[in-house]
Amino acid sequence: MSVIHRYGRLVPGENVVLVVTTSSQREAAFAAAEFLMDYLKVSAPFWKKEERAGGGEWVEARNADTAAAGRWAEPGRKPEAAE
Repeated sequence: MSVIHRYGRLVPGENVVLVVTTSSQREAAFAAAEFLMDYLKVSAPFWKKEERAGGGEWVEARNADTAAAGRWAEPGRKPEAAE
């Protein structure tokens, strides 16, 4: 598997991340890609900085992002969010 994530100034709509997975079964490859995207959305702080004319701010993971990442957690363990 490989993950390439762009950083720096990006314009809305530009491609930001490339996730590549391989498996002998496509279902496992799709699940691996979903896991990586869910993990990035909750645990990668560079994913969530938005800049506006008045300045930039870090955007917290949404509840839906945390819930999506939670499906990969061990039973009884919450997914870790970026600090």
